[in-house]
Amino acid sequence: MLPELAEIKARRKAAGLTQSELASMSGVSQSLIAKLESEKIEPSYGKVKRLLDCLQQLRQKSDLQAKDIMTKSVFTVEASESAKKAVKILEKHSLSQLPVLRKGLPVGAVSERSILAGISSGMEKKSFEKALVGDVMEESMPTIQENAPASVVSQLLNFASAVLVMKKGKIAGIITKSDLLKQMIK
Repeated sequence: MLPELAEIKARRKAAGLTQSELASMSGVSQSLIAKLESEKIEPSYGKVKRLLDCLQQLRQKSDLQAKDIMTKSVFTVEASESAKKAVKILEKHSLSQLPVLRKGLPVGAVSERSILAGISSGMEKKSFEKALVGDVMEESMPTIQENAPASVVSQLLNFASAVLVMKKGKIAGIITKSDLLKQMIK
């Protein structure tokens, strides 16, 4: 379903375009845009769709993407490594969570919360010394492609503490709530 025709003028102005610029980019005449915006004609579906598609593409190009927000250096830990090593990495780099990998692919996450949950559920110090990351990990962080819009990242961070950014099947970066907030104040 197409939005109201008045939206075309609002979107054009929001994009900072003149009627002539939008006409040139969309392949629709400037006079048609002027008549449409002044509500003097009812254009064909095809022409309205071309205008809206053009405006949508411009908006997507200007929107922030995951690759613009992510932190590129990602500390990870393998599921088969010791939980004690994970704690040391968290502490050394002042992190609250780490992606857990198995053969280079994300399979979970280990966090201060998951480690403390393991300890509070009765795991004694001796058994923690022998525990593997896989024993204390929680659900994996959601993954997105690097060209995902910031709005998708924001939605995911409502439910997850971090989002992994993937490129060609490998981790390219990580986005936390803090990363998103820093980008918003820039």
